[in-house]
Amino acid sequence: MEPIRVALAGAGNCAWSFSQFTALAQANPEARLPGLMSHTVGGYRLADVTVVAAFDVDAAKVGLPLAEAFAAPAISATAFTALGTDRDAPVLPAPVLDGLEGPLGAVVRPAAAARDATPEHVAKALVEYDVDVLVIALPTGSSRAIRMFANAALAAGVAVVNCTPEELARDAGLRRRFAEAGVVLLGDDLRSHFGATTLHTALIELLLSRGVVLSDTYQLNVGGNTDFLNLADARRSASKFASKANALRAAGMADVDGVAGPTGYIGHLADTKVCFASIKATSVLGSGIEIDVKLTVEDSPNAAGVIANAVRVGKTATDRGLSGVLDDVTALLFKSPPHGLPETEARAAFLGFAS
Repeated sequence: MEPIRVALAGAGNCAWSFSQFTALAQANPEARLPGLMSHTVGGYRLADVTVVAAFDVDAAKVGLPLAEAFAAPAISATAFTALGTDRDAPVLPAPVLDGLEGPLGAVVRPAAAARDATPEHVAKALVEYDVDVLVIALPTGSSRAIRMFANAALAAGVAVVNCTPEELARDAGLRRRFAEAGVVLLGDDLRSHFGATTLHTALIELLLSRGVVLSDTYQLNVGGNTDFLNLADARRSASKFASKANALRAAGMADVDGVAGPTGYIGHLADTKVCFASIKATSVLGSGIEIDVKLTVEDSPNAAGVIANAVRVGKTATDRGLSGVLDDVTALLFKSPPHGLPETEARAAFLGFAS
């Protein structure tokens, strides 16, 4: 099949892990890679995905080929493998807008070219590089920058995967514009392959399936990458808390006292993420159940597996003449889609689409 041409809005840790995942697949196209939920989606293998360009504002990345940009100081995700055919994809300047507000502004120096970049430059580049799918992986809270990329993709007729909590797919007006333009919009807020929300909601669904009555829950997350540094600012993390709350409600906790979200930046953890989750419930004869779980994962590879699915969904949907938001497939891939589903239903819907 023809390759799926991907552009990355944000050449950060998640983009680095995703690019490595595609490199592994390109090196052995028929391999069944750990963490890849579906070997093919719409007939596309992960080996059929290629990154043709990226956008960033970091002076340590802009103007460099992708392989060199991923060596920037802000990158903390593990280097598992060298890049393959994507290594020379250029990192293009993007408008700074609100991407570096908050703590990130102290550790990332914007490139001069980024100060001069415009939304029109982004839309033009998407056309020039013949991009099929744009993956938006910008810092949480970068509302203006995220929406700029969405509008640029819409103007260029490029499908969007919104990895951020910014409400794009949940925005009725934007959703309508994408549908009317015949462009696919997938989001919001990427659901990690096996992360805190996946584990938390699976436990909730298991308890509810046994007729147990839930009373309260919490999910606390700490980490040391630039995402957690950014989220240490309460003004930047508000949308993340809202997104995780949406995921818990979709799992069946609409009337339960609960909170979930990022609660701390610990620099020496680097790309490691630690989740502490607790659930209290009442069972037979009023007997109590308490579950306390600690989950430790590397954060960015957890996102890569889901991006690998999402970009193939975006291209497959475009091939099939679909547009706008795809309610039957986004619930498995995102924490806060317009219409959430329990994990088992979401997985069945995704696999049905993928075939």
